[in-house]
Amino acid sequence: MTSTIKHLEYDEPVLTYHEIIAGFLAELAPTGGRVVDLGCGPGQILAGVRALRPDLELVGIDGDPTCLGLTADRVDGVETHQADITRPPESIVGRPDVIVSSHSLEHLADPVGALHHWSKLLPFDGRLVVAVPNSHQPLLLARSLGRRPKSNEGHYYIWDRATFDNFCQLAGVEIVDRALDYVPLVNVKTRERFRSITKAERGLLKVVPMFSNSHIVVLRPADRRAD
Repeated sequence: MTSTIKHLEYDEPVLTYHEIIAGFLAELAPTGGRVVDLGCGPGQILAGVRALRPDLELVGIDGDPTCLGLTADRVDGVETHQADITRPPESIVGRPDVIVSSHSLEHLADPVGALHHWSKLLPFDGRLVVAVPNSHQPLLLARSLGRRPKSNEGHYYIWDRATFDNFCQLAGVEIVDRALDYVPLVNVKTRERFRSITKAERGLLKVVPMFSNSHIVVLRPADRRAD
């Protein structure tokens, strides 16, 4: 990304959505396949993939050199590149089997265009794994009621489930699988201090899934369906 995300924490711990996405990538990538993370941040997802699938070729692309350095430190054998993730050069993306973008689309001025472009970088049977924040999560609803929208921390867009489904259709991609992570009750620092909160947040997801932290989806280009 070309701009600084104000709420990005370089020491952010591994969160539930990092683990879910890493699991998706490990299942989707073929033996020796290439996984490209657009907006890799400090590398939590790629580290998770490396632990599950040592055979994969992993690539992290980000606009922040500090993030790339942290990713290189925590992921053995990762290939890193500093670039604008909206239109990453094909010379560094290569021929990916899976592209992942976690909590990056909401920071882009043209997320529809970016998602459509990423889908064109995939082979016929390639997949995209995307996560974005859910506008119905309790913390964001509370901020909105208090007239403190997330836009003041680098978010241009945010989606509820129906709007995100429509967004994907507009970008020319089809949802083939999806998952939810947890219902956020506190911020990350508080969650780290009181680990029991994480268990409560995951349990709450079973009761009120509409309040999940993220929408996590597996996508394929809509114009390349298998017969």
